[in-house]
Amino acid sequence: MSFSTLFIGVVLTVTVKIEKEKKAKVDRFLGSIMLQEGVKVTLQEAIGLMIDYALENEEEVIKKLRELPVLEEDPAWKALKNPKHWGVKDSSKRIDEFVYGC
Repeated sequence: MSFSTLFIGVVLTVTVKIEKEKKAKVDRFLGSIMLQEGVKVTLQEAIGLMIDYALENEEEVIKKLRELPVLEEDPAWKALKNPKHWGVKDSSKRIDEFVYGC
């Protein structure tokens, strides 16, 4: 079996989890742009534009970010302070073997 890959440009992809309600809002927003303006915008293009806008309006975005709950109050952050002991020394390779059977 052989594989060949041709790279014309570099494309980086990232998976981002968002709340279902926010994804639905973005989908409705993109749908309204399609209906009102006749312009089809992909989710990737829309998120790229939103990132550009956020970077251009940094002060405004920082104000919104300050309204978010404090990190120390996040349940996941609290769980990191009290780790569950798996009976395995803190070695990622050993933990992977224990958890995933690798």
